[in-house]
Amino acid sequence: MRPVQAFLAVLAVSLAIASCSISADRRPILILVSLDGFRWDYLDLVETPNLNRLADEGVRAKGLIPVYPSKTFPSHYSIVTGLQPGHHGIISNNMYDVELDAEFHLHDRTAVQDPRWWRGEPIWVTAEKQGMTAATLFWPGSETAIGDVRPTHWQPYDETMPFAARVDKVLGWLDLPEAEGPRLITLYFEYPNDISHGFGPEAPETFASIREVDARIGDLVAGIEKRKMSRWVNLVIVSDHGMAEVGPERVVLLDDYVVLEEGEVFEEGAILQIYPHEGRLDLIYEALLGANPHLAIYKREEIPERYHLRKNPRTPPILGVPDVGWEVATQGAVQGHRFTTLRGDHGQDPADPRMHGLFIAQGPAFRSGLVIDRFENVEIYNLMAAVLELDPAPNDGDPAALRAILSTTD
Repeated sequence: MRPVQAFLAVLAVSLAIASCSISADRRPILILVSLDGFRWDYLDLVETPNLNRLADEGVRAKGLIPVYPSKTFPSHYSIVTGLQPGHHGIISNNMYDVELDAEFHLHDRTAVQDPRWWRGEPIWVTAEKQGMTAATLFWPGSETAIGDVRPTHWQPYDETMPFAARVDKVLGWLDLPEAEGPRLITLYFEYPNDISHGFGPEAPETFASIREVDARIGDLVAGIEKRKMSRWVNLVIVSDHGMAEVGPERVVLLDDYVVLEEGEVFEEGAILQIYPHEGRLDLIYEALLGANPHLAIYKREEIPERYHLRKNPRTPPILGVPDVGWEVATQGAVQGHRFTTLRGDHGQDPADPRMHGLFIAQGPAFRSGLVIDRFENVEIYNLMAAVLELDPAPNDGDPAALRAILSTTD
């Protein structure tokens, strides 16, 4: 071999060794994916080859227990903060703050982007505060500066953005140079939630939407593998809640038991929030207490401790909790057709398995072929902090709760 050729051969080997060394030293990346309304048992009811593959290769929980209420915004925000809704402040998709004299509704972009509503520290803020780049697409709370901190990469929620384009966006972030790219990424899909509300939790249309998001998960995994990044990319796939069948024949009509004045009912459906006018609290409470076997009624101070809502000022003076599979509404709301077309819903007691969601964790940080018992979703924040080697903010989870699913517990 000529001297020049020998030198080039040695250089090539040296560069290869250096490249391997850099790859081996690369810090872990975590992609948190939400499949809204994906009930825990859908993996067994629907053909989901990509999700099942990840479950087989990693860790699967028998179910993920949401917070109360088992609604989209409270549950998603509990996942990323490790806090109960009574502590992070998002006590429902719709709420009223007496101190702010302001209303919050999940479709109100001004309210959603107002940092006054959001307490606690979501994982992307934890990451950014500790010098790590984060990217969100999409997640409740990610559109505003919480504690004056935003993720480096974010964009306003856009439900019209095709699912395939969302996957491409995430893969584009993975293509960034290591020094610039995010180590924490969130990805959100509205399915199967949006479909199961209209057709029911086990309808053919709902199952088709599940197969669609499973295909997109397959695209994401294929993109990671194509980039040869499986050695340091970890996936945590969750859902915020499950879904139960409902129908117009299972609606508790408030008008059958009490005459409510305009403005007293703030939210109805799977959760009832009542703000009685002056002097009417006891009258309304006593009229509804025990009036219907499918509706539990509480004054704020009587709400079960396991709901963690008693001490939050945004909790209404009267809270109504219908049975899972039931709704509560006024006659006016029913005549507005909302409850005549609803076939699936969530938000009721998280103890019911129909409200339980999905948890899969796969990647180098996690053990393989492990099935664990159901656990509460507030435990996920500490798990993500451990994978990313972050110091967690104060939260309601137990740092040891999911330690056993990590590939190393040092």
